Amino acid sequence: MKAIKKKDDSDVIVKIVIIGDSGVGKTNILLRFCDNDFKISYSTTIGVDFKIKIINIEGCKIKLQIWDTAGQERYKNINQTYYKGAIGVILAYSITDEKSFENV
Repeated sequence: MKAIKKKDDSDVIVKIVIIGDSGVGKTNILLRFCDNDFKISYSTTIGVDFKIKIINIEGCKIKLQIWDTAGQERYKNINQTYYKGAIGVILAYSITDEKSFENV
């Protein structure tokens, strides 16, 4: 696993990016996992947002940097720069929108 060693409260930093069309729930995936929160209404992500969550796996503190990317077409080229250094990608789509599944 490619990760960055850090001399803070964590042993390893892991970058994960959430991608998918606009309105499929990327921000709510991030909010639910990191803050145990869910919003019925949402505001569109502009560019990118991220949250950090520290998890403990077998005594190893892992700092997850989870990046929430904008889904609008006009941000597609910008989003590609946020993939650099990521070791994982979460593909998000709406089960009520077949096109969003085709796009991922």
